[in-house]
Amino acid sequence: MSIRKTEIELKKMVCVFDGQEEGLSIQKEEEYYGFETADARGYNVFSDMKVDKDVLSNWIGSYPKAYFEVVDDKI
Repeated sequence: MSIRKTEIELKKMVCVFDGQEEGLSIQKEEEYYGFETADARGYNVFSDMKVDKDVLSNWIGSYPKAYFEVVDDKI
């Protein structure tokens, strides 16, 4: 099995869904960073853009695209 290194398109997003009412780790009107999931139905979401040794940190989960509004797709 080979692993292919892939470029990701990191996006800045604002949450439009109050996830805390559902017990999720996302809050309405908060800014997050993320990139599309492999199936393109959602985003892998991070609380900030801190990069440590080429690895994004502070991953909080994968959520549907409908929960977010992209505010900057050129990060």
